[in-house]
Amino acid sequence: MVMKWTADKDLDAFRKYFEDQWLLSLPFWYEGSANLSPSTNNGLESLNGKIKLMYTLRNKLSLSSFLQTAERMSYDWSLASANTPFAIQIEFTDDLAARAYQLLQKLDRTKVLHLGAASYVVPSSEQKTGTSLWVQYYHSMSRNSYNEFIDWLNSARLVDFSRLTPPLFCSCKYGLKEYSCVHSLGLLMMWDHRKVPQPLGTRRGKGRPKKVKLALTKD
Repeated sequence: MVMKWTADKDLDAFRKYFEDQWLLSLPFWYEGSANLSPSTNNGLESLNGKIKLMYTLRNKLSLSSFLQTAERMSYDWSLASANTPFAIQIEFTDDLAARAYQLLQKLDRTKVLHLGAASYVVPSSEQKTGTSLWVQYYHSMSRNSYNEFIDWLNSARLVDFSRLTPPLFCSCKYGLKEYSCVHSLGLLMMWDHRKVPQPLGTRRGKGRPKKVKLALTKD
């Protein structure tokens, strides 16, 4: 990408800024660059959105109006935190469990690689690089272009279970933002660490179980 900008003289100043700021000074700003931690500020951005939507209505306020609004926000949030306490654990929804089960049915389990300790590599639906080659690139961290990096990043997901309990880390965009995703939950189902809900699996047939019928038949 930087090489493309180099060819355009009008972008030379921006190219220098981007290279100095985001490649040299702050090289780990993108999602998935720092393992076991999200690299986004979604919580802060979500809070800003609520302030604009519910309080300021995207208008600039005078000092007196701002102080009144800030006082009302503090009161509302304090009351909300008392009535609705913060969650202490992540609940896997039925919809997420259904999608994780569907992923598990399509997953080639031989392609799931143990990277080390409690880390695993899971092929994605956008796979352009095999998981074995993905691991080689992961260790070398060598890319010839930004597009090549994107293809590598989207070809597999890095899942880490070192925490043992949720939240579990996954390098997919849902894992980074919501701390739960189909990849981590799917692996838990694959290892029988989490049961598949009855509606998702094979449903029981009508009538008595087969063994009971045999017990009631005559020799």
